[in-house]
Amino acid sequence: MLSAVQQAKPREVLLVASNGGHLLELLQLADLWPQERRHWVTFCTTDVMPRLAGEKTTWAHHPTNRNPRNLIRNFGLALRIVRRREIQAIVTTGAGVSVPFAIVARLRGVNVVYIESMARITSPSLTGRLVYPFANTFIVQWPGLRRYFKRAQAFGTVFDPS
Repeated sequence: MLSAVQQAKPREVLLVASNGGHLLELLQLADLWPQERRHWVTFCTTDVMPRLAGEKTTWAHHPTNRNPRNLIRNFGLALRIVRRREIQAIVTTGAGVSVPFAIVARLRGVNVVYIESMARITSPSLTGRLVYPFANTFIVQWPGLRRYFKRAQAFGTVFDPS
């Protein structure tokens, strides 16, 4: 699924997700990259901290829904991280925190891989619609969503054992 991202050498993969289900979906893919190449961006909440213990993590500003101040702060955070670190690609499952990271990464020539939420079966998410123009690779977990995203690839869900 993400073989091009897997094969690159020492640069980091930035894994960006809001907490909750978005992070759980991205955690399903974490083993695609060695731990030393993973760098997480998410929210510092009590449910997240134990899951990312021992991982390189940057805490994003939240809440992101209807909060222009944190949106601007996360744009600044994205710019600092993408500029200062050797980032090969950003892989994100949403939600709001992924928008500034996808835009900044694409504008700086970093590959953006967006995976639409498994919960989106019949209609696209707002985040998916916002990130789609900036994503080099756009993945949907349900084939029916390809009608909304013409460049989308469908691979099944991140929870599929196959």
